[in-house]
Amino acid sequence: MRKYPHRFEKSPKKKGTCPNCQHPHEYRFYEDLDGNRLDEKYGKCERINDCGHFCVPPIPKSTKTKNLVSQTYDNQTIVCPNSDWVDKFNKWSDNSVSHFHQYCLKSGIPEKHLKLHGVATDNHGKTVFILKSIEGRIVNAKWVIFAPDGHREKKKDNEKGSAKSYSMKQPTDGKTKYAMCLYGEDLLDPTKEKTAIIVESEKTKVIASFHYPEFDWISAGSCNGLSDDKISALFGRKLIWLCDGDDAGRNNSSIKKLEAYKLNYEVVDLFPEKSDGYDIADAIEEGLKPDILAGKRITVIPPVVKAIPEPVILSNSSIQYRADSSIWAKSRNNWEIVADNFHIFIKYSTEDENEQITWILELKILKREPIFIEVLHEDFCSAKRLKTICAGKRLSLKANDTHLSELHSLLFSTSFGTATKISRFGFHRDSGTYFFSNYALTADGNLIAPDQFNIIQSREYCLSMPMTNVKMKKRFLLTENTITFNDWFKIYAKAHTLDKSFIPACFYIMSLFRDIVVTHKGSSPILYLKGSAGTGKSSIIRNLTCLFGFQQDLIVLKSKNTEAALVKLMGQSANVMLWMDEFFNGFEHEGLLQAAYDNAGYHKTPESSRNNTETDSIDIHSTLALTSNYIPTNDIFFSRCVLIQVEGKVKTQEQKENYSQLILLELEGLGYVTVELLKHRSLILANYSKAFKQLSGRIEEQFKNESLPERLLSNMVQTMTCAYILQCHSKIAICESTNEEDILNDFVEMGVMYMRRQYQIQDESSLLAEFFGILQMLYETYQIHENVHFRFEGDYLFLRMPSIYPIFKQRYRSVYYKDSPDKDSIIQEVLKMEEPRDAKEVVKTIRFKEEISILKSVMGNSVTNSLSIKYEHYSSKFGLDFTNRIEKL
Repeated sequence: MRKYPHRFEKSPKKKGTCPNCQHPHEYRFYEDLDGNRLDEKYGKCERINDCGHFCVPPIPKSTKTKNLVSQTYDNQTIVCPNSDWVDKFNKWSDNSVSHFHQYCLKSGIPEKHLKLHGVATDNHGKTVFILKSIEGRIVNAKWVIFAPDGHREKKKDNEKGSAKSYSMKQPTDGKTKYAMCLYGEDLLDPTKEKTAIIVESEKTKVIASFHYPEFDWISAGSCNGLSDDKISALFGRKLIWLCDGDDAGRNNSSIKKLEAYKLNYEVVDLFPEKSDGYDIADAIEEGLKPDILAGKRITVIPPVVKAIPEPVILSNSSIQYRADSSIWAKSRNNWEIVADNFHIFIKYSTEDENEQITWILELKILKREPIFIEVLHEDFCSAKRLKTICAGKRLSLKANDTHLSELHSLLFSTSFGTATKISRFGFHRDSGTYFFSNYALTADGNLIAPDQFNIIQSREYCLSMPMTNVKMKKRFLLTENTITFNDWFKIYAKAHTLDKSFIPACFYIMSLFRDIVVTHKGSSPILYLKGSAGTGKSSIIRNLTCLFGFQQDLIVLKSKNTEAALVKLMGQSANVMLWMDEFFNGFEHEGLLQAAYDNAGYHKTPESSRNNTETDSIDIHSTLALTSNYIPTNDIFFSRCVLIQVEGKVKTQEQKENYSQLILLELEGLGYVTVELLKHRSLILANYSKAFKQLSGRIEEQFKNESLPERLLSNMVQTMTCAYILQCHSKIAICESTNEEDILNDFVEMGVMYMRRQYQIQDESSLLAEFFGILQMLYETYQIHENVHFRFEGDYLFLRMPSIYPIFKQRYRSVYYKDSPDKDSIIQEVLKMEEPRDAKEVVKTIRFKEEISILKSVMGNSVTNSLSIKYEHYSSKFGLDFTNRIEKL
């Protein structure tokens, strides 16, 4: 990588407004190596396809050329054009008076397209094609003189020199030189999904890219222009060499170079009848638009190479690695080929916390880029499995188990590295490193990308990145969306309201430092959001899961999950928030979720164990967030939860707009928010005990003379402490206060509000929680109906107890596997809740419809011992919702 006295700013610094297209939050600024922003005119617009404005800072003249180097060829150092040249190129890019510009503009190609593709006009009116590397750095330029008809000028120009094209004049010191690259490689699709079409001339690339935007277009500069130092930009892409209509276009060194490097390419000849150099730009000029994929394919026949004995580069008595990239194995008195075009080398042996071994292998392939793969120990020791893995890379391994044993003997005698295998995403305690799928954040706060072996070095640790499935990698993928936590939280709080956002956001922050929280108190609270369908409870948590990269795949507890599978899910990450939806009372693995609070692991018999007493353990390292339609009826489990009740299905226009904005942000990935907060780990460690005492002491004062459960206090304080520390040190702005005393009051006020609500529910008889929880189930499953079993009158809900109770009793037994409480006990508890209303106001005769006349509007039946209760009271306490129900299909 080339080194310069400046670099792009990274998170948490914000992107600005592009000076060219005026789009906000799209312009990435430059900074010096000390982190100071340069003049804001210097930067790059991230809207590459629609704008692509790029202004590079000048290199100070005092900066020595040797400071800008990274490679040396033939004892000459490769340098980039200096600041004077860069200024010229930027100025010329705004000049569209050249003949080529005018030709393109008249043919309908806009100036924006020409500027994006680096087409400029120098001070003499010559067309200049600016060559930028795949990193976007200007490395050279090519001057071409065009006639007004858009064709190359063939004659001499007495005033301006030769009409022949030329590049920048090389330095005269003999020690440095300017590089060349493929014209257009800076615009290649970074995901490598688009097919790239290679043509000879820059003119053809510019014109064809406008008319065929579904492809990437590259110019080699000439028929033989694809050299070794240019070809690397094409690795890993699907390629088409689009012939010019002449012999040179169909048979040249560029095509041979594509073959030599074994790239994924085709040669397409659109004009096999032509022999005068006619190309696709000429066809477009004539009003044609040929179908490129329907063009004639030319088969490239590689030259026949006479087989000669190859020297051996690595061997033992039974295995030979030969210089022609083949592997030979001895069988009795003969030698046979077990791999005809690749060698296998061990680069690293890794071992995880459970002593499970993996191997990082390098496959050196003849005339191709090497491949690095990570295989499990069992796969590396099985010829059949290793063959399957190689076949997936289009390599044929013909070894049997005997050959493989000899191969191991040879490879184990060579030198290779050892590394600690990281088995989960998130925090690795020993090294203090936090792992995403494509980066690792070290204890020093540095983001490190893994090397080609998927290894990173963090302090004295050599660590191998987690090996997992594509979905998990996607969830923890770190992108360049550099929105800050504060900017994100403003939108989040407006989408869900501050009251419903504050505690969940604190819980997310706590999850990033879960190991500190558990070390201090020995437990990890469970966030529990209760609300009926359509209230947005799931969205509140779903938005938080996106802060680790992208949205977590949904875990639905109503599905047929095994206990072992759930434990594995909780063990796949550390210091991460895990979301489980659709919790219900009577969930068979409730004890497992309860164990997550106590940081208890899961023990199982190893697969290889038969008669011994050994066990394997899977530990839980993540916080747990649950969403449900029901209040937990198990007091032991409920006491381990931090309850947030979500009511209200009607959203304001502002909420809807901000929620839509959140969704758009999530499409870009939000992992940098987590990176921003993780960098404050030392601050959390230094202040956690003191902050915990401050919060708990102040909250206890609010509950003087009340028998507040200690666990309820501890859960809330644990949830808020990390966010409280960051707020007090001005690292986040989760509340408006900036003075430490005011901040403490804001956190205490919010915590006390939710604790009182939960305490009231826990303190109420569990009998009522069970009763109204079952009623909610009956309502949602269409077993009780409005006007027949219940109806509303003003603020009151009327319940037809003689009809409801038998249905409740039956459902209660199916949920709790025991007899239900008697009707009189339920009524007595309701009377306590309704105080100071007397019994006559609550228990009375009320008119309802009969079921057989459900479609009639007349209340035809007076029912004694019915209940009149304040609906809002039970809705807030028990989450009762008799006003919204999914339509029955």
